[in-house]
Amino acid sequence: MSEQPTFDPSDVLRPGCLTGRVAVVTGGGSGIGRATALLLARLGAQVVILGRRADALEETRALAPDGALEVTAIPVDLREFADVDAVIDRILALHGRVDLLVNNAGGQFIAPAESVSANGFRAVTRLNLDAPWYLTTRLAARSMIPNGYGKVVSVTMTPLRGIPGMAHSSAARAAVESLTRTLAVEWAPHGIRLAAVAPGIVHTQAWEGYGLRPADVSGVIPLRRLQQPEEVAGVIAFLLSPAGDYVTGTTIVADGGWNLAGPSL
Repeated sequence: MSEQPTFDPSDVLRPGCLTGRVAVVTGGGSGIGRATALLLARLGAQVVILGRRADALEETRALAPDGALEVTAIPVDLREFADVDAVIDRILALHGRVDLLVNNAGGQFIAPAESVSANGFRAVTRLNLDAPWYLTTRLAARSMIPNGYGKVVSVTMTPLRGIPGMAHSSAARAAVESLTRTLAVEWAPHGIRLAAVAPGIVHTQAWEGYGLRPADVSGVIPLRRLQQPEEVAGVIAFLLSPAGDYVTGTTIVADGGWNLAGPSL
């Protein structure tokens, strides 16, 4: 017998709608990852945040809302598969399972495609493709498939058309979206749903590192403002909530209309 929906539409993102779920969020020390981890904790999930910087993860952990379960912070380089295996061991020893995974950690540099070295290209694809592939498949094999339940949301990027200077990152993110579609079909019989969320220009500390002025960049976006990390977190939380149970194998573009707009002249 197929699984039947058990939620009331009025319960979307209500406090407690993720009670009993164990969630892992990568890149949880800042930006989208931090906003997502804090929202999932507020919704009742037991949250584990992963990232390279222990101090940033601790800052997120300290921001957990009153009444939420304690957020667990585990520093790890997600590109190192042996370290990832050890972290999974630790999470399963602590919580017994993982129900929800948010692949948010990522990064890139802007450069013309012809100037990107082989090492530079590999560095970007290791972080943006290899790392989420490995973490997702290992958690599925060790927890989600045996338990007959799981949800995975991967953060990619928009616009979906070509972005000059981003050939390496665009290739990796497109591969994650393709992987999401394939795994959604392959793992559906195991009760596992997968989706990707493609944000627009999100105003984070990392984005500020590019040295661009928000007022200037906002002009290319139909909604005429930059996106906030909390807005991306809300879309992710919807997909992870019971309301998102019938969504799988797709990419949700949440970019203020940037993908629809042409270049600003």
